[in-house]
Amino acid sequence: MPKTLITLLLDRSGSMASIKDDTIGGFNTYVDTLKAANSGDIDFTFVQFDSNSIDKICVAVPVSQAPRLDERNYVPGASTPLIDAAYKTIKAVEKSLDGRPADSKIIVCIQTDGQENCSTEHTWHDLNLLIKEKTAVGWQFNFMGTGIDAYAQGAQMGIAADNTISTGRDSRSVRASFAANATNAAEYARGARADMSYTRAQRSESGDAYADKVKGQNQDPAKPATPTAPNLKATARRSVVDDFTL
Repeated sequence: MPKTLITLLLDRSGSMASIKDDTIGGFNTYVDTLKAANSGDIDFTFVQFDSNSIDKICVAVPVSQAPRLDERNYVPGASTPLIDAAYKTIKAVEKSLDGRPADSKIIVCIQTDGQENCSTEHTWHDLNLLIKEKTAVGWQFNFMGTGIDAYAQGAQMGIAADNTISTGRDSRSVRASFAANATNAAEYARGARADMSYTRAQRSESGDAYADKVKGQNQDPAKPATPTAPNLKATARRSVVDDFTL
């Protein structure tokens, strides 16, 4: 059975403070669900981001060693460089695959509760092209948007609607969305499902108020999106998210 590498990129910006406890509980439910699946074929990478820093909490550890969140290691603050953080995380995962078996399964999950507001190096178009490039070679992407229209933002990123979920801003919904993602990842890792798409029941349990947008919203990975943001590279502002390796 091929190894599966799961990378979770978690928003740690200031707006997450209002759902801090729910996010901690949701993430811990996620980790517990993966551990309960008892799969020795999953490696787990966990990255948190805001405009102050992007921090690697763990890198490609056996899922049994995945850390839990608490008040000390999850402290929301600052702004949301979503585009740059997601782009650089994907590129870091790409580089980390050197030496891994060619048949490894790759899952990248991105979570946020707000809109992009401070990236300086990449655009939605850049990110869209990168995600579609990786989707075309078999990578699986998930986008969890809490309290927002995740489908609109996911489409800008290039993530299919089937692999997107819009979570309610309450404890039950947040925990349900994280649990759904972990369940799907464990099943995908052991070959029990073909992809990381969410079910209708999982959307309902997660308080998804935008689920009616799923039908017919999958995008062709071969088609790049029309740019919907200015060319941020032209501003020559400082890097908000540093380059990093995994």
